[in-house]
Amino acid sequence: MARRAIILVPGFGHKEHNQARDRLVRALQNYTTGWRVEQTDDGAGPGNGATGLHATCRCGGATQEIDVYEAYWGDLLPDWSNESPWARFKRGYMLIRYWLTGGVGGWISRREAPPNTAWAMLLAAVALVLWWIVVGIFVLQAIESGVIAIPESLASIAWVQTAWTTLTGWTGTVLGSVFVVLLLWVWSLGWLERFANISAYTKAYLRDEVFGDDDVGLRAKAKRRVLDVLDRAAGITGEGSYDEIYVVGHSLGGAIAADALSESGDVLAHTVLFTWGSALGLLVQQEPMVEVRIATFYTAAPPVQGWIDVVLPWDMMGSQVPVPRCFDDASEPGRRHPPKFPDAVRPRLPRGMHPFEVVRVHEAYYRCEAALLMLVAPESTLPRRAAQAAVSAAPPAPKGRPA
Repeated sequence: MARRAIILVPGFGHKEHNQARDRLVRALQNYTTGWRVEQTDDGAGPGNGATGLHATCRCGGATQEIDVYEAYWGDLLPDWSNESPWARFKRGYMLIRYWLTGGVGGWISRREAPPNTAWAMLLAAVALVLWWIVVGIFVLQAIESGVIAIPESLASIAWVQTAWTTLTGWTGTVLGSVFVVLLLWVWSLGWLERFANISAYTKAYLRDEVFGDDDVGLRAKAKRRVLDVLDRAAGITGEGSYDEIYVVGHSLGGAIAADALSESGDVLAHTVLFTWGSALGLLVQQEPMVEVRIATFYTAAPPVQGWIDVVLPWDMMGSQVPVPRCFDDASEPGRRHPPKFPDAVRPRLPRGMHPFEVVRVHEAYYRCEAALLMLVAPESTLPRRAAQAAVSAAPPAPKGRPA
């Protein structure tokens, strides 16, 4: 009976440690038709932090012993809740500049249309700027109505008075427009703030920006979190002895997981990477470094056992993992690697959901039975390309430790 470790790399959000792990455990127990998944003692796997599961196929009786870990990085998220209006306005402007200037260059050089995620990120940044413009208009209106008064020393200056009359004259028109009402409604739903924060953190991650007193960037810290759990499961820094290691990256966690695995060495020989709604299609266009990392999976020895990309329809925050270009000096510019991994899995939306639930669709992978069944079923049933299946039929390499 094979022993399997599942390492979950969660998506964006201020979650408590192991909250996403427990959510995945509940999903495996409830959305894996044909399997009976029971939880064993907490921490059944080596080291602390693993939840043990025993999965039994209802047809045939095949069993799997599974330990579920979480590579936690939620505490690395900056807290933008107490930002001043000017700081938020500036952050929105910088996001527009980043996603527009960087993205357009990537789209043109790769001759690819931007994924839906690119528009979502850009629109969030624009909406954030517009929101704070509306806030400024409210302030102007309050001053015009006498709630707030400008200093008499300024009011006595002719050009200041003229400019002030002009500005406050059209604020009433703007405040009464459908545009402001619509923007206020969107803000009340929480979409704008969430998208803007995801957009800002993604930028900070890609640029390895430093926050606080530490001099280590966000990307380096998040990648280290994944490698620490992976090393423990692989038996390098713990007592792990798993036949199979599944790394599941949800949302931005997919980019972090791929980043970490690209330098994990011999562990790849026993590892399968799953990405759920990752934004890698967007990030490749935005930052060349991301494509270089993906390309290592096409040249690494030993190779990763598989990469299963799952993308739900109408997921505005997810995009398909692209086939990378070659980066060795001998290759012609722009030439791509031959496809190595299976095409993206595109299951239907879970029952009870509709496309207009933008945020909930991106979280629906924890209810996606097609994605969850692959985590409990035998590895031999995973989707593969024909060439990859032939390689996988060869005897596995002996377990080793990365250099």
